[in-house]
Amino acid sequence: MGLKATKVTQTYGTNGCAVDNGGCSHLCFWCQQAVRCACPMGLELLSDLKTCVVPEAFLLFTNRDSIRSISLGTNSNDVAIPLTGVKEASALGSDVSEKRIYWTDIQAKKISRAYLNGSSVEHVIEFGLDYPEGMAVDWIGRNIFWADTGTNRIEVARLDGQYRQVLVCKDLENPRSLDNPRSLALDPANGYMYWTEWGGRPRIARAYMDGTTITTLVDKVGRANGLTIDYVDHRIYWIDLDTCMIESTNMQGLQRETIVDDLPHPFGLTQYRDFIYWTDFNLRSIERANKRSGQNRTVILKGQLELMLDILVFHSSRQDGTNECSQNNGNCAHLCLATPAGARCRCASHYSLSPDGKNCSSPSSFLLFSQKASISRIVIGEQSPDIILPIYITRNARAVTYDPLDHLVYWLDGRQNIRRARDDGTMASTVVSSTAQQVDYQLHDLSLDPYSRHIYWTCETTNTINVQRMDGHIVGVVVKDSTDKPRAIVVNAEKGYMYFTTVQERSTKIERSSLDGTERESLFTTGLIRPVALALDNKLGKLFWVDADLKRIESSDLTGANRIVLQDSNILQPIGLTVLGDHLYWIDRQQQVIERVDKVTGDGRTRIQGRIMYLTSIHAVKEMDPQEFASHPCYRDNGGCSHICIAKGDGTPSCSCPMHLVLLQDLLHCGDPPTCSTEQFTCSTGEIDCIPMAWRCDSYSECDDGSDEENCPVCSAFQFQCDGGNCIEAQKRCDGEPDCDDKSDEQDCETICTSAQFRCGDNQCITKKQQCDNYSDCLDGSDELSCDYISTSSSFVPSYEPTNPIGPVIAIILLVFVMGGACFVCQRVVCRRYKGPNGSFPHEYISGTPHVPLNFITPSSSQHGISCGKSIMSSVSLMGSSGSGAPLYDRNHVTGASSSSSSSTKGAFYPQILNPPPSPATDRSLYNVEIFYSSNSPSTTRSYRPYHPVRGAAPPTTPCSTDVCDSDYTPHHPPAGLLSSTSRWKASGHAGHGKPNKYYMDLNSDSDPYPPPPTPRSQYMSAEESCPPSPSTERSYFHLCPPPPSPCTDSS
Repeated sequence: MGLKATKVTQTYGTNGCAVDNGGCSHLCFWCQQAVRCACPMGLELLSDLKTCVVPEAFLLFTNRDSIRSISLGTNSNDVAIPLTGVKEASALGSDVSEKRIYWTDIQAKKISRAYLNGSSVEHVIEFGLDYPEGMAVDWIGRNIFWADTGTNRIEVARLDGQYRQVLVCKDLENPRSLDNPRSLALDPANGYMYWTEWGGRPRIARAYMDGTTITTLVDKVGRANGLTIDYVDHRIYWIDLDTCMIESTNMQGLQRETIVDDLPHPFGLTQYRDFIYWTDFNLRSIERANKRSGQNRTVILKGQLELMLDILVFHSSRQDGTNECSQNNGNCAHLCLATPAGARCRCASHYSLSPDGKNCSSPSSFLLFSQKASISRIVIGEQSPDIILPIYITRNARAVTYDPLDHLVYWLDGRQNIRRARDDGTMASTVVSSTAQQVDYQLHDLSLDPYSRHIYWTCETTNTINVQRMDGHIVGVVVKDSTDKPRAIVVNAEKGYMYFTTVQERSTKIERSSLDGTERESLFTTGLIRPVALALDNKLGKLFWVDADLKRIESSDLTGANRIVLQDSNILQPIGLTVLGDHLYWIDRQQQVIERVDKVTGDGRTRIQGRIMYLTSIHAVKEMDPQEFASHPCYRDNGGCSHICIAKGDGTPSCSCPMHLVLLQDLLHCGDPPTCSTEQFTCSTGEIDCIPMAWRCDSYSECDDGSDEENCPVCSAFQFQCDGGNCIEAQKRCDGEPDCDDKSDEQDCETICTSAQFRCGDNQCITKKQQCDNYSDCLDGSDELSCDYISTSSSFVPSYEPTNPIGPVIAIILLVFVMGGACFVCQRVVCRRYKGPNGSFPHEYISGTPHVPLNFITPSSSQHGISCGKSIMSSVSLMGSSGSGAPLYDRNHVTGASSSSSSSTKGAFYPQILNPPPSPATDRSLYNVEIFYSSNSPSTTRSYRPYHPVRGAAPPTTPCSTDVCDSDYTPHHPPAGLLSSTSRWKASGHAGHGKPNKYYMDLNSDSDPYPPPPTPRSQYMSAEESCPPSPSTERSYFHLCPPPPSPCTDSS
């Protein structure tokens, strides 16, 4: 690709390149009124400065952030190869057949390649590198080898980076294992590789190219660097940085010679034909000398060069020979590695070689652990160490898990996405993207259901457990709680359950529920502070968890039983755990280790891997039986379910739905829930959609699926909870009739009350008529609790509809004038008219015929009340009969009793203050009524609940009776309990069944001890006249109208 400037109009003028290209064979440039010839990349300009030829050989060397070349011909001009992305090039390699160069970058921690002209830059190895100081290319087997000082490994991969395998690594149990490898050289024609070590015991070693048969060639050496091979004379050369000498031996480490000594600071070394070439840090130069004698030292290049770490000769003579891997990769599926005896097929790390010795199979059981920017794999039981998977990760990988069916790794990244990829880095994609959601998700943990192909993940923002298909389709939310915050989660798809931790302000729980979020139960609520990870073992039937604050690892059965502590010592910052085989593995971020113990006993604690920085999670991948996998009820087409498939205990699938949907009648598909009003309850499934809210938690299932009786609140203090969980009224306990479905309310009863009796709190039996009669018949007063009336002592004032106050005000004013006039007439006219000469009433007026018949009975409607709003008469104390429909007085006791003749049979709370008895001559009051008031609005509905008056209360006194006028009189007030039971306002209806309560005012309330107004027929016309004695009577009655006249005597 290039750029060319063209002028379409005729151009005038010329220069030196216009004629015969200025004499240049390739490129001609007109510069400063002179011709200048140049060559394309890969060609060399001869000494005539006009002809370009293919160079016989040229040097490649690193110069910090660039790679430069210089021809070995007569014109020694260095040229920088136009490469991009080079930060600190260290080791160099070449592939002459493809005209490519390879280099390691210790700052970028990558191995890259490009063509000689700088095009097609590729990163061959991007992951798992620390300090790749040495590198060499196997030009026959088409492999690349490198030595990493940071990881203490020598690894191999194909030239494109595939099928990476660790050949030699540091073994803590073997003191002569690899220790700080540095420079590397290959002899593929003979099947050997050579390297230098800078560890505690520096050496030059050799091994087969498959990493076997390691031998020390030179052990008395300093820090050897720049290892190179003379393939013609079969000798190896190196630079000793400690002695600043160039030395040589044969291929067996014998015949050691010093070639050049007394060098300032040599570092890089290569060989071509009869010369060796090296770089010098101090002199900033490239020099050469005879490879045998060290004579004829010549400076090739000297100038402004720095950090020339490596140098090599690019020429075909340096890459000659053949072996069994040269044709078709030796028929190996992954790697073909040469040995002195031929070649051997090898597989990528953790892959197993098939019995045919050619093909490879992936690991079936292994550990995955994530770090800040990588995901690694460990196969337990193999000598191969952990490897970093070639998966590109942005940052902060965590919550790693695995899909054994598609062989995909899943994880959460720092951008709050759920990503996945194959273990070789292919098929990378984003499954859940937080940027595509309306809510700013903060994902916490995830777990897979491989049978239903579902992903379960928790969100810290919404405090939910969400379900999504692996193909990206959203299923919905299955757990959402305003108080509990789900965090860590693990799915037990084989049993149809999921386990998760929930965090509250002051407590933490470990819970279990079905995969749809139902059947939720708390397994542990105590002994927890911050459980950060969960793991389970179905075969053992165990649940495991680790608490980061308690620094403790525990286990229990899957039901929460048999809780034990496995480890609680020397644990600093545990952040993940998993189960593989017979062991429980966990990671400690602070100690940077992976450890394990026996999963049953907690014994045999062993460190698996150490010095692993920035650990975030760990996950075990177990070998799965294909037949067992296919037999799962949800494996085929999600069990036929449209959303969630749950495996039942009998091996059949059960379909369910997320929270926003309901299961339809076919029990397979989910649909929108029915639209029920706010006063209705929505059934989860079944033909019945909506039921009245009052039927919710009433101990009877109206919904087909019984969802109206699920998650019901705990019974109140006034209720009894049956063994089956439903609630009944407390007074129905041990009443002789079973009210619970399981009859548990009639079990373990000390006293059996009949159906016509009420059971007190102290097991005493009373008649049901004595319940809620405003008198405590039970010793503990339980018969007057939860009654359908409210206390006058309470601050409750029934609400009422606003009325127009003008009418009542006018009525009150008129009533005052009428009553005032009546009193004036009675005092000034009537009594004087009938008063005898001696100041007394005639006897006939006392024994005369009454105006109201003695057998008159008030209609039942007046007995049971008139429906109305709040009456202006509510402030007047009115008294009525003791029973519904009874006469207002007893004909056999028409005169009042004195204060000393009361026949009360129960303890009175008031002093014996008596009014005069009613007289037959008095007009019967028609105000013996009960005024109703609805709790909702004024109503015309009558109450059919009989009212029981207060027992044992004395009637009020007559005007100026001795009881009232007695100076020793002190009113006595009833206890608070009685005040609450003798309320003026009384409830009508059954509040316990969701019906509106009705309240009525009892105008018969015997609560006013003050005397009535004077009667029209009384002889006492003035306040100066004294009161006459009243005949003895059994009980006095008071009504709204004044009492009948009593015999008047002279006040004197």
